[in-house]
Amino acid sequence: MRYVLLAIGSILTIALDQLSKHWALKSLLIGDLPPDGLMRTKEISVFDSWFHMKLAGNKGAAWGLFRNLPEDWRVPFFVLISVVAIGVILYLYRRTAGKKLESLSLILILGGALGNLIDRIRFGFVIDFIDWFYKGSHWPTFNVADIWITVGVGLLLVDLLFRRKPQKQEITD
Repeated sequence: MRYVLLAIGSILTIALDQLSKHWALKSLLIGDLPPDGLMRTKEISVFDSWFHMKLAGNKGAAWGLFRNLPEDWRVPFFVLISVVAIGVILYLYRRTAGKKLESLSLILILGGALGNLIDRIRFGFVIDFIDWFYKGSHWPTFNVADIWITVGVGLLLVDLLFRRKPQKQEITD
């Protein structure tokens, strides 16, 4: 049953991520999707002072790390990293029997990782469209898969910080 929950949870998170990216491409893209990720985009203001929707093609990892790798290496590198990460997540999930919060966090991280992996395979980059800023500070543009990953990691940290440790029994003679 745990693996059914893993499958359903992952499929649901992937579906929500991919549907949101589909909406973003249909609503925000001007012209065709370029292979280099440098898109002409409309901008939708959700809240003028801090939250817009605008497309960005992220060729790198979080905050654009490694985006300048040679083109022949970049996508295979990120696909390999994603496959390894997915393997680690599945390994850890096997060990979470009875740990609901840890299981949920790994499901969210897995769904987010797979959602971004799908983009890398389809487009060669990840579709980002959520744009947050405040005055002179600007958060890197992100997507729903990034939200799943962030929430999952946050839940893992909460679980680690507040998990009750089994009490040791005193041995009496």
